[in-house]
Amino acid sequence: MGHEFLEATLDRFSQFFIAPLFLADCTDRELRAVDSEHKKNLQSDTWRLFQLDKSLSNPAYPYNSFGTGNLTSLKEEPTSKGLDVRQAFMEFHDTYYSSNLMKLVVLGREPLDQLQEWVVAKFKDIKNKNLKPPEFEGSPYTKKELQVLMAHAPTHF
Repeated sequence: MGHEFLEATLDRFSQFFIAPLFLADCTDRELRAVDSEHKKNLQSDTWRLFQLDKSLSNPAYPYNSFGTGNLTSLKEEPTSKGLDVRQAFMEFHDTYYSSNLMKLVVLGREPLDQLQEWVVAKFKDIKNKNLKPPEFEGSPYTKKELQVLMAHAPTHF
């Protein structure tokens, strides 16, 4: 996509936050896209190192257990428990998406004033629910976790 489409792209992107559709017939397709991305990551050394780092972090801290979703975790398990995945997505969006917690970076060829004008115009309608940023007790790395040594062996000779 060329730089000339940046403004239109910003407009489309902003709508994900302002008025997400959450179309019932698209939920399965989106879940399969996430699953595909997850499967692609399984062969990525960078992703594997990220997973290793998380697994060596403090088990009591959320960083240790958060990962990417797959079809099993995002659809099959919730459905087997009687949960409506689409409804859960909508509730999550309604509860946690607030402009005061969001950040946006835009890089373009246009002058800064033009980029700022576009961003303000496109994103000003995202609701500000004045949510407090999430806080987590503790740290992802305690003294115990910081004493673990990780070594990465070269994969090519």
